[in-house]
Parts: sequence; structure tokens; C-alpha cells
Amino acid sequence: MPTLSQYWFENGFFTGPFNVYNVSYPDGGWAWISGGSSAATLVRNRPDNEITVDVAARLSTPAILADIDGLLTGGASRTSGIMAQGVFWPNVPYYSQNPGGHNNSDMLVRAYFNFHINTPWYCSDADGNISYYIFLYLDGQSHLQGYVDGWSYNYGGGGPFCTGAINSALNSAVPSGMSPLQTFLDNDLALLSRSTFSTLYYLPGSGTKSPGDTSENADLDVAIAVLP
Repeated sequence: MPTLSQYWFENGFFTGPFNVYNVSYPDGGWAWISGGSSAATLVRNRPDNEITVDVAARLSTPAILADIDGLLTGGASRTSGIMAQGVFWPNVPYYSQNPGGHNNSDMLVRAYFNFHINTPWYCSDADGNISYYIFLYLDGQSHLQGYVDGWSYNYGGGGPFCTGAINSALNSAVPSGMSPLQTFLDNDLALLSRSTFSTLYYLPGSGTKSPGDTSENADLDVAIAVLP
């Protein structure tokens, strides 16, 4: 049966904690969901043939984690699993470098993880996150395609003398993660490449269809959804 899903965001659209309420209904039937107070809401009517991919879960493979850990050297270590977030193009950190690179309404997938860097005694340790941005689209033949669009990092600490060395190490290491992530993306999308799709959209969180109410966090996960 189709599912009607309504999302209530506490902080803003596709941002932070949210509740989703799912109601299934028979073909030709109907369903409704009562409203509630929130910073933003989203309603999706989700057909039976919807295919969803939970991005954080799909990326959290031993091979991907090993590639990430191999990038982090010189006292740096990963301190979280892989998380995912839907981010509109104007909110991507490198947007100003090429504002016309995508439409402002386009959403990219931010795949990211936290890290810690040990520094010499005369500097504070650093904690932050490393992000890769994935752009997905349907090509002219209605096949699902995607590529790693860019990267960024953000951290606090490292003062008063070590931020230069930290930036240099990250600027060297982080771009190297784009290639293995692209390879994984190519192989993963190949599983769907034999099919054609009419629609691509995103759902906050895991994309669950479990009946009733579920609480998740849009900063920690996002789901890709396609319809034949």
C-alpha cells in the first residue's frame, strides 16, 4: 500500500531533530495526518514502488571506513561513523567559488565524519569534521548518476601555533578521499543502472516507512528515493 509521510522539523527544513508519522492506505483510498507545531514540515505521498537508499548506512562499510582511516595520519583519527545530511547548494561551504555550479534548489548529500588531531604539548588538540558532497541526478536516459562534487573540513583548536600545519595536512589528505568514494559510488549506482526512473527526491533520516511516529535527526542521515 502507498504511505503518506509527514515530517515535522524542530529547527528548520531538513535540519536537526524531526518526527515523521507514516500512514499506509489502500489503493484508491485516502489518509490524513493531523498538524502540529514545528519550524517546518514536509509531506510525501510515497508509492509502493518507491526505492529508498539510507545513505549513512550504505556508506558505513568496512572498505569505506578503512579508506577514511588510511587518510588520517600524523596524529589524526576518526572519532565517529559516517553520517549523511541533505544540504541545499547555497549552503555548501564552497558555493561562493562557483555559484552557478548547480541550481539553488538542488540538494547535495553531505557525507561526513568527525576527527581528532593530537598536537604537540604547546598547542591545543583539534576536533572537527571532514565532509564530502555528492551530487545525484537522473541523466537524459533516466538513469541514476552521481559524482563527488567537492569537499570541506572544519575544526576547532590547534592554537596557538599548530593551525598552519593542521590546515596543510588536511588540504593534502582530504581531497584524496574523493577518488575511493567515487569508485564506491559508481559501483553502488551500477546496481540500479539497469533501471530507469521518473523521479528522484530526498527524505530526511533513514527514509523509514514504519507505521506511526518515529524520531530521527536530519543532520545525521538522509535517504535517496527514486520512482520508476
